[in-house]
Amino acid sequence: MRESSDLIKDICNEVLKYIIPSSEETSKAYELFKIIKSRIEGIVKELGFPYSITLEGSVVKNTHLRGETDLDIFILIRNDKMSQEWLEELIDEIAKVLSEYKPRKLYASHPYIRLDVNGMEVDIVPAYMAYSIEEVKTAVDRTPFHTRFIRERLHDEKVNEVRLLKKFFKSINVYGAEIKVEGFSGYLTELLIVYYGSFINALHGIANWSPPQVLDINRRSADVKDYIRIYGEKPLIVPDPVDPRRNAAAAVALGSFSKAVLAARTFLERPSINFFFPQPATSSWEVLNNLIEIRQTSIVGYMVNYAVGTSPDIIWGELKRGLRRGINVLRNHDFVVVDYGIWCDEVSRALILYEVTPPKLSTYKLHLGPKVFRVDDTDKFLSKYLGQSDIVGPWINEYGELVIMKRRKYVTPYEVLMNGVRDIISIKHIISCSVITLNDLKQLYLSEDNFKVWLNSFIRKKPLWLGQGT
Repeated sequence: MRESSDLIKDICNEVLKYIIPSSEETSKAYELFKIIKSRIEGIVKELGFPYSITLEGSVVKNTHLRGETDLDIFILIRNDKMSQEWLEELIDEIAKVLSEYKPRKLYASHPYIRLDVNGMEVDIVPAYMAYSIEEVKTAVDRTPFHTRFIRERLHDEKVNEVRLLKKFFKSINVYGAEIKVEGFSGYLTELLIVYYGSFINALHGIANWSPPQVLDINRRSADVKDYIRIYGEKPLIVPDPVDPRRNAAAAVALGSFSKAVLAARTFLERPSINFFFPQPATSSWEVLNNLIEIRQTSIVGYMVNYAVGTSPDIIWGELKRGLRRGINVLRNHDFVVVDYGIWCDEVSRALILYEVTPPKLSTYKLHLGPKVFRVDDTDKFLSKYLGQSDIVGPWINEYGELVIMKRRKYVTPYEVLMNGVRDIISIKHIISCSVITLNDLKQLYLSEDNFKVWLNSFIRKKPLWLGQGT
């Protein structure tokens, strides 16, 4: 046990060498904040309301990772009659003075601007200036309170513990509260370190989680039922210490929760630096095709083209709803959905894919009717099926039941998805949609590295971290 503990500490120290941002990187972030603040301050000042332009997020909390320094600039305005239309006008004016950065307007609880400045992502978010948590009107209004809480609770020696947990979550693909991931937000990751005290303690805690898992920094109750009554049935319940009305872990889906538990347990049992820096292997197109042939499954789905400028959260929400509808339709037609997933470039193109078995069903399916002793049911059954040209039977089996074989309408998953496209892909921002099979994806696979990594993961199934260790 002692050797394992020492190895984990050595790994953590080694990882930190690669993830702590340089002072130059952080300084550039603050310099950019000052530049943007000076550019937009005149517009905000002219509005005539009390205001403050502040830097929020991981940079100001000193929990950001090297090479991933992004800016969250908040424009806090004390306008009690702040409306969607008013915010739209403000955002449009700000976009004009920052036009050289090619700003994009996006939407969360209300509109905001995103810039890409020399590889640094900058979000400019208008929000209501709340003097107390009770005055908060939208989710973004709460952010300054979160920043203040974390800065007060996480001192210099703790920020690197957050960085380790962030990097761990990112590497196992559970970092982020957005709909795409449904995982652990930056704030939640920071709260876990506040609760557990260190990265290693957090992993020991996570390894033993079981839903519904409650972590209350203020420890208000020992009864899980009290929390479920307040926050509902969720895999993870972490009352927000800033606003106890809110579950800070509400976005965490059972899938992400489960990945975190098994990854933490696996790392503690077989610690390796590869958990933090996984090296995804990509196979040739022929090898992937061969894997599917050996399994005797079929990969089918939809290629979707959607409107440029659609918010990632909006398109991911629409894609996931379509994904679930497709699963139900395939199952209703007697296919087994082995696996499913979504790939999206978050610009204009996405894929909804299913791995399905069998690749082709029999032409006919068995259908059991009533026992012949149930007169009314038997009469209805015979009236419905007797004499139909696409029916085999009826006949009576050894249990006294009427039996027929019905001709299937669709025998391949491709046919099912083609017929169901209007019901399954009812996506508001869609431009076009087509049903595809694995063979239709070869060109995309050979030309798009991001998709190549994703498809390898989708077909090979096993997470990289599950097969790693010393």
